[in-house]
Amino acid sequence: MRAPWAVVCDFDGTATTEDIGDQVSLHFAGPEVWRRAEDEYRAGALGFGALIERLFAPITATEEQIAAFARERAVLRPGFVELVAACREAERPFVVCSAGLDVYIRPVLERLPALLRAHLEVRANAATCSPEGMRVEFRAAADQSDDGCGHRGFCKGTVVRRLRAEGHKVVVCGDGSVDRCAAAEADFVFSTGRLTAFCRDRRLPHRAFADFHEVMEHFPR
Repeated sequence: MRAPWAVVCDFDGTATTEDIGDQVSLHFAGPEVWRRAEDEYRAGALGFGALIERLFAPITATEEQIAAFARERAVLRPGFVELVAACREAERPFVVCSAGLDVYIRPVLERLPALLRAHLEVRANAATCSPEGMRVEFRAAADQSDDGCGHRGFCKGTVVRRLRAEGHKVVVCGDGSVDRCAAAEADFVFSTGRLTAFCRDRRLPHRAFADFHEVMEHFPR
């Protein structure tokens, strides 16, 4: 019998304590590239997909160099490993769903024990590294008839809708603007950062959290 609940969890700033994508861009592309792209995005001159391309396109580091940096830099938020283990035990699907890049996400998740890594589904955009710069490939929805909001490069709402179509209730864990579509579709949201105000303003069922031990303690039944 399929477990009723599934978890969709953001990576940067949610599964981790800081935005690793930002740190990769700052380290390998430089602070001037990062600041210019962020300023244009906040001014409305760039969409989110264009922001991602601008942040990473100048990077000429190898995949191995980026992976090594991410593994050293990333700190998983306390309780993340325990939550994944609890979901595996309860046969709840767990999707790490990110508008960031697989080139730094997967190396960090390799820290998890093999059984937990096998339980995770990772949905992220793909990066191809080369001496000419990094190329970003935005992942389309699994269901090609649902391409999401069209504003975020990769709309997480499509992942939530797929899980609900499979018969699950969905908990979303997230922190920022790219998690809004997922939060609006979810049955319950654990929020941190700017996502808390979004959920509060729209009266979405949610609870602010600091670590994943709180998520386990207050997980809906």
